[in-house]
Amino acid sequence: MASQKRSISFEEAVLHEAEERLARSGGSLSAFVNAAVLHELQVTRGRELLAEDATEFGAIREKIKAQVAAEWPA
Repeated sequence: MASQKRSISFEEAVLHEAEERLARSGGSLSAFVNAAVLHELQVTRGRELLAEDATEFGAIREKIKAQVAAEWPA
């Protein structure tokens, strides 16, 4: 897959922690940031799908939410 360079800014503490962790694991900052952005996109897409379903089918009942939470702890 093709990649593109971008210039981005980080909060100093965030960058420092990421670099420390990556130094221990041997990972790259680019791969780490790419994975984080991909994760956020997936979460956003999931929330959008849930909102669409809620519009089409109605809100999820609290009883069902509790069952799911019990089976899939956060």
